[in-house]
Amino acid sequence: MKKKIIITALSCAVLGALAYFAYVFPFYEFEQNDYDTSLDKILSLDYLKMLAPLFIIVGLSVVGIILIILLRKRMLKKDKTYSRFAGRARSGKTPKQKPIPYMIIRWIVMIGFGFMMIWGGLIFGLRMSSVSIPILSCPWNTEQMTESSCYYLSHLSELFDLPIKNILLFFGSTLLFIILLGRAICGFLCPMGLIQDIMDKLRRRTKTEGIPANEKLYSALTPIKWALLLIFIGLCFIGGNFCNFCPAVATSPILAGMSTSLYVSGFIMIFVLIGGFFKRRLFCNICPLGYFIGLFHKVSLFRIKKDCTACTECGACYEACPMGIKQIYTERGKANVTDANCIMCGECVKCCPEDNALSLTCAGLKLYTSSRKDIMSGYDPMKK
Repeated sequence: MKKKIIITALSCAVLGALAYFAYVFPFYEFEQNDYDTSLDKILSLDYLKMLAPLFIIVGLSVVGIILIILLRKRMLKKDKTYSRFAGRARSGKTPKQKPIPYMIIRWIVMIGFGFMMIWGGLIFGLRMSSVSIPILSCPWNTEQMTESSCYYLSHLSELFDLPIKNILLFFGSTLLFIILLGRAICGFLCPMGLIQDIMDKLRRRTKTEGIPANEKLYSALTPIKWALLLIFIGLCFIGGNFCNFCPAVATSPILAGMSTSLYVSGFIMIFVLIGGFFKRRLFCNICPLGYFIGLFHKVSLFRIKKDCTACTECGACYEACPMGIKQIYTERGKANVTDANCIMCGECVKCCPEDNALSLTCAGLKLYTSSRKDIMSGYDPMKK
């Protein structure tokens, strides 16, 4: 416990230094006259110029990924057994496994909502500024369809300067989404989650070894998560600005065609891309907003249910979970195994080989249930 406190304090110090650096050297440069609110600008050369910082971020991320792959191959060259099995993909997906409706719907929602949170207001001419959704989507992008709660949650002093009507609408819409969806918001709606899932797909397509489920890794991430949560909530009371190193600022405004620069946010986004490539949803494990939403998981309508009598203790659910939730594997009594970190991605249910052992429910209605048939759908007994 003492070790975790020390690590948390050090994490706060490092992140605080980054915040101070970003405050002294503002990375976000935006002028209204630099932003052309028209559909034509998306196809213009000026728009491509605005994307330059994003190209730099992606380019540096690709270089970092290649260097890590080469370095790891060199380190594991002598250990043939470890290099062969370490980091094997743990999605549980067998070759040619039939598409799962829940996963298809989740991807459609993620892509569609990500599109709406970048260009929705511009294309459809509709901006619901009174509705706030607790996701990491930069509010500086004035063309997103709705507001993100992250800004005012990390700038409480500015929130309470608003008229009482706006304050009530903010808390009302934010709490409504949290109660209705819980951390399913992270699994379905958050643009940062979509980016990380795309990076994970790229890793699997390139057949690159990832980071396996490891308790030490999740334990090491815990102090960072707490440090970010303290900074996320506490910076506003000392005149700081969480936006100065939020990775969302380095994506959404740029894609919307706004003039931005790199500095802290861009470098943290590089970490998110590289980390998301080797470890699925790595940033979600330390996201302060996600953990804040998770505190309300007991009142959310979404649940992960377990039939302990059907469980064979194979551990496939724990290996598949991108959030490292061990309770879903170790629980032997309770039916409700929903954890504050669960993003309702459904990977545990997809990988469970026992019928009805795991199920994902909403308001008691089963949306997705584990099935041996789904697991075996890609298995060819004649193929060796």
